[in-house]
Amino acid sequence: MSDYNQSELLEVFKKVKIANEDSIFLTTGLGMLGSPETNKKNYMLVSSNWIFKNLLKIIGKKGNIFVPTYSYTFGKKHKVYDPKTTKADIGYFPNFFLKQKKVVRSNDPMMSIAGYGPDAKRILHNISDNSFGKNCALERLFKIKNLKCCHVGLGYNWIPFMHYLDWKNKVPFRFDKTFYGYIKKNKVKKKVKWIYSARLLRKETLSNGYKIGFKAVQNKLYRHAIIGRSMIYLIDYKKFFTFSKKLTKKNKWLTVNGPPFKV
Repeated sequence: MSDYNQSELLEVFKKVKIANEDSIFLTTGLGMLGSPETNKKNYMLVSSNWIFKNLLKIIGKKGNIFVPTYSYTFGKKHKVYDPKTTKADIGYFPNFFLKQKKVVRSNDPMMSIAGYGPDAKRILHNISDNSFGKNCALERLFKIKNLKCCHVGLGYNWIPFMHYLDWKNKVPFRFDKTFYGYIKKNKVKKKVKWIYSARLLRKETLSNGYKIGFKAVQNKLYRHAIIGRSMIYLIDYKKFFTFSKKLTKKNKWLTVNGPPFKV
């Protein structure tokens, strides 16, 4: 028995008010949606196709879709990152998205972002060598008009700019760590240095978006609607960041489990 179909998914995107010329920062938890109405065996592929095609239908040619495609390559044994072939480590949809025509990907070997649309290259190419520093992809996304975070099958706790916010706040439980590895382009490997904001390895520093997300829900910043066995959440990227920065200005430990400890 199926839990949702393609038409229902399209209507839910419209219900949370995704509109023509919007840009979407898309995060997904496909397994949480349940079963799509299809005779095909690969449910994940079916769901991914529906999500991608429906969003393109709504946002039109002037809209963009951005998807996190984090690989954490320089933290692994094999430290070679190729934007065209390195797989994402965060689920099915990011790897589906990377296979689509005209998708471009940032050169970040730790927390890359891929994009589709007229502004994708401008935002994702020639970024800095710091995943969260000045001129990183997450900062450049502020240049996109009508950018909205859309969580499909994920809760309000998913905050895409969480670690960037921590970096901006100079939180005591994270520090800039230098990694070395290779970025491969057109079969040529180039050794590079990369800066990533690493956390102190304690249970108190595990990321936790529920505290900020819940406050965003209380302040009615999210729009949401039921689809299948889960939900779709939508929130304005810039407004959410401004809201989160204001909260964390008073308490820099809001983004992690806590409690605070002396560093």
